[in-house]
Amino acid sequence: MVVIKEINSAGFGKILTIFYGTMGLVFGFFTTIAALMGISMTKKFGIFSLIFGKWAVLSLPIFYGVSGYFIGRIAASLYNTIVGSKKGFRVEVLR
Repeated sequence: MVVIKEINSAGFGKILTIFYGTMGLVFGFFTTIAALMGISMTKKFGIFSLIFGKWAVLSLPIFYGVSGYFIGRIAASLYNTIVGSKKGFRVEVLR
């Protein structure tokens, strides 16, 4: 059994930045393909045409990556606060 007593919030934020950014790249790719096929919003919708339009392959990974960083920092801080007063979280690791 391994006991996890604390998670580094900056490190967890960086891990989720990479994970969410990769998800944003995949979602952005499919959104851009749909936009190039003509299934996108027109330019009159402002920021939504940037997110759901032809530039989604660039804007979504940035949006998802920044969101993932802050979500990771908040989640790790909450974990450290809640579990910090206890004995930790036990995890069985198979070797």
